[in-house]
Amino acid sequence: MDTSRLKQIAQKLQSEQEMNKSIEVAQKRQRQMLPNLPKVPGFEFHAVYVPATTVSGDFYDFITVGDHLIGIAMGDVSGHGIEAGIIMGMAKKALQIYAKGRPSPKDTLCITNEDLAKDLDGETFVSASYGILDVTRNIFTFARAGHNPPFVVNPARPEPVIEMKPNGMVIGVDKSGKRFPVVTQEYELVLQPGDLVFQYTDGLVEAPNKHKEEFGEHRVKELLLKHHKLSVIELLELMEENVHSHYGDRPQEDDITLIGFKML
Repeated sequence: MDTSRLKQIAQKLQSEQEMNKSIEVAQKRQRQMLPNLPKVPGFEFHAVYVPATTVSGDFYDFITVGDHLIGIAMGDVSGHGIEAGIIMGMAKKALQIYAKGRPSPKDTLCITNEDLAKDLDGETFVSASYGILDVTRNIFTFARAGHNPPFVVNPARPEPVIEMKPNGMVIGVDKSGKRFPVVTQEYELVLQPGDLVFQYTDGLVEAPNKHKEEFGEHRVKELLLKHHKLSVIELLELMEENVHSHYGDRPQEDDITLIGFKML
């Protein structure tokens, strides 16, 4: 009997078991990092987090910026797996730290880029969106770093679906930190009763069906308008159900994260 061969097999199995255990622990830690939903009179919040694999590169956060100011953050690290999960943790924590006491979403994204860009390898990037909700003035101030623009949906408005699309670039491209502040803009929206603000990662709109047709922004807008009167939790769960129906029996290819809040 070739005992050396058996030892190699045993060592390989042990390594695989240790790796699987590490991945399970990482998945558990990521779940533990998910924030609690804000509880604010006059507003309703919900979030959906659906990793494609055990470890996700997506993140979202609700941050107490100051009195009456709630930071709402979302991000997506390029790539998948453990590496994306590690960078996700770095990006989320950096944004969380720099958001405290800083009332400008643009300034927060700029300093986050300045901190993270020098540590990224030039091939890995982070798209992010970050807004601050002033719950006393009902104003949502928003900036984005190359992330999908959110939709503001309210059939009572002259424009039922507004795309919040200020300029911005992904975190990690500008290692000097000089271009990022010039490119990045802020968008300010005075909220009205019934306004629904919906944010998402690209795993939603890029989800393909068996014919390689993407779920697309048009389906997202149609669902938001058609079911606008639902509670935010019902609406986001309906969105999740629809994208999984679109996938059919195919495996999910990318992480999907959704955030919605509504002014009642």
